[in-house]
Order: sequence, then structure tokens, then C-alpha cells
Amino acid sequence: MKKYTALAVAILVLSGGAFFTQQWFIESFSTENSLQASDADSITFTATTTGSVLDAMRALSAKGSFSFSGRDFPGLGFFVEEMNGRKNTDGYYWILLVNGKKSDLGASQARLKEGDVVEWRYEKGY
Repeated sequence: MKKYTALAVAILVLSGGAFFTQQWFIESFSTENSLQASDADSITFTATTTGSVLDAMRALSAKGSFSFSGRDFPGLGFFVEEMNGRKNTDGYYWILLVNGKKSDLGASQARLKEGDVVEWRYEKGY
């Protein structure tokens, strides 16, 4: 019984630590980053701290700067399906660019450094 109690306590401590670390990151990102431009076909912001593009998007969304939704695919990462009410449809998708170049990585894998410019463009897919 002691073994299971210790395991339960360890799980709570570790998961709580992950929550507070992620919450700190989101709060830090949301107070330091803001959208530079936003229209129906483009969303742009500049990173002022490190983290993934998805972390920045969650922070900006929590701040009320914009909205997005998508799905996480195990092994592949997060796939953006909608931003600011504009859904992927009829061959159009949200395309990620970092510092003006199309990213080879998705939002959950692409890492940002301070000063990186993130742009999402709504474009016809190939």
C-alpha cells in the first residue's frame, strides 16, 4: 500500500510541476508577445522568449489576441485546422513561416528564439 501511495504522490508532484512550468511559460509569453498584424489571410507575431510556435499561439490565445483550433496527432504533432474562425477548406490551409521561410516543422516542433517572426498564411495547398 505504501508503494502505491508513494507512486500517487510522485505522479501528483510531477504533473503539478509540469502544469506550473507550462503555466509560467504561457504567462511569460502572453505578457511579452503580441500580434503585429492580423487579417483574414495572415497572422504575424514576433517572439520575445523561447518556446515552440504552439506555446506562443496558446499564450496569445489565452490573452485574447486571436483564436485557433486543431488536433494533436501522436508522433506527428499539432495540426492547425482553424484560426480566427477561418477553417482549412477547399484546399486552403494555414501555412507556417518562421523568419519569412516556410517551416519544415509543425507548430508543436518548431522552436522559437527571441526575435523570430512567426507568420501564418492562409493559402491554397499543393
